[in-house]
Amino acid sequence: MHIKDSELATTLSEQLGETLAAASYARLNTALSAARMFTPLGNYLVARPAARSAARKITDATEIPLDAAMVLGITADALHVWKADPMLNQVHDHIGSVPLSRIAALHAEAGRTWQDVRITLDDGNEITLQARGAVHAIVSAYDQRAASA
Repeated sequence: MHIKDSELATTLSEQLGETLAAASYARLNTALSAARMFTPLGNYLVARPAARSAARKITDATEIPLDAAMVLGITADALHVWKADPMLNQVHDHIGSVPLSRIAALHAEAGRTWQDVRITLDDGNEITLQARGAVHAIVSAYDQRAASA
C-alpha cells in the first residue's frame, strides 16, 4: 500500500491493531549501495539485491527480521518491521518484530534525509541501518520506554 512518511504510524497502527508511537522508512546499506545514486535501475538491480542478501545474513545471525528496505515502527513493547519500497512510498508485508527487551540501545545520527541508525542488541550485536522521517521519534519512544523500565 502507498503510505507517505507522515501517515506511516497511523496507517500501520490500524493494520497492526496496536498503537505505533512512531514509524519510519529504513534501508540497509552495503558496499554496493552507491549504485542507487546512478538511476532507479541501479537501485533495483544492484543495490537492493545486495542489501537483501546482507539483510538475510543479519537475520540469520541475530533473529532480527530485516529486508533491504523496510519500515520500522515502535509500540510499547516491540520494534516492528515491514518490507517496503521507500523510493515509491510502498509498504508491503509485516515480517516480524523484536521485543524491546532484546534491544540494549537505539541511536540515530543527525542528518538531512537519511540518518544512520544503530540498534545494539542485548547480546552485543550491532545493526546499522539508514532511516528517514520520524526515526528520531522512534529513538525517543525507545528511550522513554527504557527509562521507565
